Amino acid sequence: MASISELLSVYENTDALVDAEDALDQIAAMGPPEDLPLGDYYDGLAEVAADEGDFVLAVRAQRRAIELGCEHLELGRDMLAWYLLKAGDRDEGEAAFARLRVERAGDPHVVSVLANARMDSGDGHGALEAYDEALDLAKSAEDQGWIDQLRDERQYCRFENGLPPDEDDHLAGKAHSAYPQATHYSVAWFPRDQIEAALAHWPSLVDDLNDPDAYCRTIEARLQDVRSETGRQPSIAPLRVEQLVEFAEENGIDPDSGAARSRFAAELGRVGESVAWPPGRNEPCWCGSGRKYKRCCG
Repeated sequence: MASISELLSVYENTDALVDAEDALDQIAAMGPPEDLPLGDYYDGLAEVAADEGDFVLAVRAQRRAIELGCEHLELGRDMLAWYLLKAGDRDEGEAAFARLRVERAGDPHVVSVLANARMDSGDGHGALEAYDEALDLAKSAEDQGWIDQLRDERQYCRFENGLPPDEDDHLAGKAHSAYPQATHYSVAWFPRDQIEAALAHWPSLVDDLNDPDAYCRTIEARLQDVRSETGRQPSIAPLRVEQLVEFAEENGIDPDSGAARSRFAAELGRVGESVAWPPGRNEPCWCGSGRKYKRCCG
């Protein structure tokens, strides 16, 4: 019988998702040590399976991740419900979302995830109902951040449903004479070769940038959150320090601010200078570590 280390090697190196799943199942049957985060391995497998369009496997793996206690349990339950819809198990997926909505009553986030999952699985009318409800919840809570985000997402959904702009569409941040064909998100990131220069300009970033690997894992988590909340693949916007400073000066904003980094990231995405995410499991990690994505941030 293969050892746990040998099975983990299979999981990390195989290109066949069913072989990776089998390796994890064998480890689970052996009774792995408590310090082995097997739930997180299943969680990663579910995400990769979803990226490759195998939502039946994604559902199986996400169930196991939840059973074994993955680190991001709440997000894992959101994604299980989403994967069920994508796998065609609409009744079970809707029931899973119904339970989440009872547990998190009044939370626009979970209703937003439902809206995005319905949109992603081809239920445009159901998505719009959920967007309307989520926006109402955000307005009741006077949460302007959520109001702005939901207006943008709802606007795109209404466009896809062939509906004319309404009052909230005109208030959306991306309102134009015509609807946007897609909504794109770019996440700001200082590449490893820019960290020293960034710290020299902005010492306040030391807690974020002092450990490059930890910093990149934080960006990976942010990318996953964006995908979870919007149902769309974000891209990575590599920030060059000199370009960021120049951009901030041209736009009259403080370069040592999250707003400057976010606006510059959006501009890089707009002009096509962002990096597609995620890479394939066996491709080099986007973070520049030199390791494979599945062995690094993936």
